[in-house]
Amino acid sequence: MPEPVAAEVPEGRDRARLERLTAEQHRILAYASAIGSEFDFPLLGAAMGAAEEALAEQLESLVHAGILTERAGGDRFAFAEEEFRARIYRSLTESRLRVLHRKIAEAMEAAYPDPPLEVVAELGRHFFLGKVGEKSRAYNRRASDAARAADDPEAAAHYLERVEVDLAGLPGDRRHDLAEVDTALGELYYSIGNFAAADRHFTSALDRLGSDEPRIRAAVLLARAEIARENLDDDAASRQAHEAQVLFEQIGDRLGRAQTFRLLGRLAFQKGAYRDALDENMEALDALGGSKDLRLLGRLAIDIGNSFALLGSEVREEAVGWYERAIRRLGEVGDWVELSRAYHNLGVLVGETRPQDGLDQLERARDLGERAHDSRSTGRALLSGVELRLALGQLEEANRDNEQAGRLLERLNDELGLEQVEANRGLIAEKQGQWEDAERAYGRAVAICRRFRLPADEAEVHFYLARLRFKTRDLAGARSEIEAAERLGVAEMRPTLAPRFAELRDQIARAVEPTGGDPDGRLVP
Repeated sequence: MPEPVAAEVPEGRDRARLERLTAEQHRILAYASAIGSEFDFPLLGAAMGAAEEALAEQLESLVHAGILTERAGGDRFAFAEEEFRARIYRSLTESRLRVLHRKIAEAMEAAYPDPPLEVVAELGRHFFLGKVGEKSRAYNRRASDAARAADDPEAAAHYLERVEVDLAGLPGDRRHDLAEVDTALGELYYSIGNFAAADRHFTSALDRLGSDEPRIRAAVLLARAEIARENLDDDAASRQAHEAQVLFEQIGDRLGRAQTFRLLGRLAFQKGAYRDALDENMEALDALGGSKDLRLLGRLAIDIGNSFALLGSEVREEAVGWYERAIRRLGEVGDWVELSRAYHNLGVLVGETRPQDGLDQLERARDLGERAHDSRSTGRALLSGVELRLALGQLEEANRDNEQAGRLLERLNDELGLEQVEANRGLIAEKQGQWEDAERAYGRAVAICRRFRLPADEAEVHFYLARLRFKTRDLAGARSEIEAAERLGVAEMRPTLAPRFAELRDQIARAVEPTGGDPDGRLVP
């Protein structure tokens, strides 16, 4: 049994002010506090069932007492102090609040037979707190759908959480309905980068479904696999993706199979296996056949572009073409998060040779991330612009963007992004001639790469360390780092680094040669 909730008793100045009020004024303030910081005269009167003139007189007294303020026109009032309103509200018992919210909701519903969207949300709130389950579910579902259409997934999830609470309180077997809501909540939380909440709801959906509804079960398994991939848990991602693939094949779901091939391609890409990633993506394209699903086709086009982007300069234009195709398709369906990713990756690619053009594309990616309320997209776009700013000599701006991205991604516990933050810190410190700070930052980046098995990123950071140690004439350290980068396959995994890698490797070899291979050999600057 849940612990009883005690109403809060106002103290001090607030208590003294309340003790001077009449019983009717207490009742007015109770209703008003439940409506909100501001309230309309007609709604308050209808909810209370109060006579107009008597209510106006009481409100006038409360205005003169400094408790309420009257807005221009005389039909709207507000509490002079929000904390005072909150204290009144918290002093009410749960049973009293249930009655107040129900009466407010009924009065509001009568006043708005065809309510606008902002009133739909308020009706959902009051019916929910008034514990009128059927109406609460209906209005909160409408509010959630409207928020999603308005690109506000956080609000959409908030309203849908109320629907889940209402469903859970109903008698009978509601597992299927609850699994449907859990799945929708998982998708919403995933879209804003809250992977912990998304995974919790997807797991709940799977538990409720059991072996029923193989199509839904497969889709939820695939969603959990995507979260595991984002969390750098490749083993769990691969296992869940293959479970989903089996179910999709059993029911003959071509679209589901294509989505699974795409996820397996993203896993391969994350490991630096770009040709394998491209093969999986092409399998996905084949599985789609003549599908007109622009959202999936657009997302897949980004992944194909990513593979071409890292398979060498000779297929660079192929990558650009796939990114542009993704932008057209995703723009048509308004998939802002994935459209942000398309502009992001296009910006990284064009920025290799045209840094300012790359920054322009990354700015579009950031704007779209903000539009979608996706801090992860915003943070990663800032991160990717750091090297471009360094190439343009914008050291101060590079540091600003990197630290801003770090704050965003730390709140999301985005380890992949935080690894890049550390690598960027190393690059910035290296540009500033702060060798020890650079080495420490690179070391932290390597540790993250090893913990989450990110060979491509680790190889790149070893290259940076080799360059740094060569600059500081630590030849033994430089040779060790360049060998580590070579073992990990830096030239294959980071083709854009291949020429610089080969040049640095040769420079280190020539510098070490006169020392007779002495592992402690150093050059005097």
